[in-house]
Amino acid sequence: MHIEKRGNSLLIRFSHEGKPYSFSLPKHNNPVGISNAKLKIAQIEKDIAYGNFDTSLLRYKPRKLGKNPTAITAVELVQKYIAHRRDSLSNGSIVRLQAMASKLTQLLGDKPAEKVTESVAKDAIARWSESASTQSIKTYLFLLKACWEWAKGKYHIAETNPWSECLDRVRSSGNNGQSKQLKPFTIAELQAIIAAFRAHPKYCHYTDFVVFLSHSACRLGEVAGLRWKHIGADFATAWIGESISRGHQNKKGTKTGKTRTIQLSPTVTSMLADRRARLNPQPEDLVFPSPLGLAIDDHRFRARAWKTILENCRIEYRSPYKIRHSAISHALNNGANFIALAEQTGHDKRVMLSTYAHAIDRECLFVDF
Repeated sequence: MHIEKRGNSLLIRFSHEGKPYSFSLPKHNNPVGISNAKLKIAQIEKDIAYGNFDTSLLRYKPRKLGKNPTAITAVELVQKYIAHRRDSLSNGSIVRLQAMASKLTQLLGDKPAEKVTESVAKDAIARWSESASTQSIKTYLFLLKACWEWAKGKYHIAETNPWSECLDRVRSSGNNGQSKQLKPFTIAELQAIIAAFRAHPKYCHYTDFVVFLSHSACRLGEVAGLRWKHIGADFATAWIGESISRGHQNKKGTKTGKTRTIQLSPTVTSMLADRRARLNPQPEDLVFPSPLGLAIDDHRFRARAWKTILENCRIEYRSPYKIRHSAISHALNNGANFIALAEQTGHDKRVMLSTYAHAIDRECLFVDF
């Protein structure tokens, strides 16, 4: 590791694990600059020794200002992350990110991103929690953690992700230290909801949409994005690989980014066959369009049709997402194979186990001899 003089600048050269590295210190070719370069070398050697070497070298370079700065505020960092992910995220995710940036403006002002330490993050989340639910905080913490991970090597930020510990604390706290069990709809409630949709003069249009949701455990956006070309010729299968959020196509596809083909129940198969015969659609047509022929906007569906139907049925309000949760819970209670169900529903197996373990019948599974 050595220092080279290049006009008014200094160049630090070294190699690590067989790979050459170098970076310049502009206008530092003077006694003070040379002393500073030696301190940089000492920092690099220490980081290598302790396994903390920054391969991007950003940690050791001077902060850039001006047109393409590396030293920016926390809010600016989030805005840059939004711009970077805009083409790969759903419209709903972009809306959440923008809301998060707005809230950070209130909590952090123009604080530099590199000054956002674990202590600062913890204080911000504590104040945020006064006006937001634990679930909302957890959602935003996932986004913030991902944003700071993306920023590594691009912008000057704290050495450790300041949001990681906050997220761990929120995830572990759960419901006063206990895992919160989501309340699924009962079979009777689901039957009542479907019957109420079918009988409603304004919202009967959504009946088949709700039938598919309750019998497949698909996400709302996945069902809203279904096209007839995705349905098997015998109506017994459906390819899930696209989704729609807030009425807009999600360029990423499904929530997980993975496609899957699901097996459909006889009820859904019969409904799709009747629907196709009645509508005579084209392959590119949406299977379940809105009353105006557009993609179903999940937000409007929830706020108008779903809320009205639950009120009419006098059923405790739960979001339409709980249809998916309910279908999975009832499938497990019915003896469905856990791994096969995770594949069918597009669930991460570990997350599914922690979320739905309570739904498995409590019975002795050991051999009696």
